[in-house]
Amino acid sequence: MLYYEEPYLKKIKARILKHENGKYLLDRTILYPGGGGQPPDRGMARCNDNEYEIVHLGDGWHRISGHCTDEVELTLDWEFRYYMMKSHTAEHAFFRFLQNRGAVLGKANFGEVSSLTFTGELSEEDIIEAEKGVRELIKAGVKVETFWIEKKEVREYPQLRIREDRIKGARIRVVRIGEHDTTACKGVHVSNMSEIGDFAVVKFRKGKNKEVKFVVAEKAERFHHEQSEKLRIFAWQNGIEINKIEAYLRNLLEENTNMKDALKALSATVPFTEKNCGSIRIYTLVFHGGERKIIVRRMMELARQGVVIYGDEATNAVMCAFPDSLGFVREKFMALLAESGGRGGGKGNFVSGSVPDVQKFVATLKNILCS
Repeated sequence: MLYYEEPYLKKIKARILKHENGKYLLDRTILYPGGGGQPPDRGMARCNDNEYEIVHLGDGWHRISGHCTDEVELTLDWEFRYYMMKSHTAEHAFFRFLQNRGAVLGKANFGEVSSLTFTGELSEEDIIEAEKGVRELIKAGVKVETFWIEKKEVREYPQLRIREDRIKGARIRVVRIGEHDTTACKGVHVSNMSEIGDFAVVKFRKGKNKEVKFVVAEKAERFHHEQSEKLRIFAWQNGIEINKIEAYLRNLLEENTNMKDALKALSATVPFTEKNCGSIRIYTLVFHGGERKIIVRRMMELARQGVVIYGDEATNAVMCAFPDSLGFVREKFMALLAESGGRGGGKGNFVSGSVPDVQKFVATLKNILCS
């Protein structure tokens, strides 16, 4: 197929060999049918002075959104295809750097923002170093070659990245990036790393199954430029030298951790205000940023003795716990929640929601129950 033989062709004429159930078998095509995470090409088919959308379904069969006879002119959505070629080639180079650091590939998906999943004990520094390596290959203009080998020749390429269990045919298509990487792949690639323009990792999700999202070309250039701008603006606004931002942020994170620890300690000890309303005892507390699990546990303990109303001004959350014998409290809570423009719900003897004015809600509910 021409998408392998001449991947830079943007327009051709093809003969229709067969037409069945809205599908057309063409004698040749420039449309990649998709595979290996690379989506199928987009394109247009022109015939009978009309243009129709066309997609390659595989094995030369195409779906055309109109009726054609004898011959069609195929025009590739080149901007989309070329971006996919750049992304796919960049992924090969990038993952080889990750693999050298112990990564095991999961899967790749290419789009406006592409993604790559893998496992392995890699750090943020490893990701940045791999990104840097790809950018150096781009700058050096490393050549990219594609060729076919017989399956029996695999052992002649000890550095070949390949999943032999996925190879169905006798021939294997190989993509080689200089001396950096050799991979079995049926995707469509650029012929030189310099065509990619630039490469940027825009997100790194940690965990057992890690994920990296990346962009190439102008999107990558824009990302690097915008992040540099934001960093400098932040430094200038806060009177910090650029080379001291990391220390500044680490101090902020440490202070934030200390504050969270202090809030946890307060959540376990800050007293509820107690009031007897006839035969009902009511406990109330409005707190800023309380640890929810700790607060709920304390509320359920107090609910053995009476009604407990809590509000968190940091999140606008309100909660109420009550004995099983005081089921009417749920109705009063939900009615006031709706009246206050809030939403919520719950099960059993515990209800919660969110309201614009926490202080007012807690005081009003207490007054309603007391009355």
